[in-house]
Amino acid sequence: MTLDTASDHDHHHHDGELVSPGPDSAECPVMPSRFVDKAKAQARGWVRQYAGRTYWLCCAGCGPKFDADPARFAVAP
Repeated sequence: MTLDTASDHDHHHHDGELVSPGPDSAECPVMPSRFVDKAKAQARGWVRQYAGRTYWLCCAGCGPKFDADPARFAVAP
């Protein structure tokens, strides 16, 4: 299965603050190549736990998508 991020996402990213990759950032599993500040995502509730791992999301719109099918968006350790 191929993830088509352009057609698979109908929400806008006006509420998230994207940052450069680094030790305090994480890549959103729903919107690959979008990095978010872990502390800010945590403060906004844009963090999910799945299969013993933590996933930081880039915006509020990614939460429902991740929640609906976390295995689809979970990345291998």
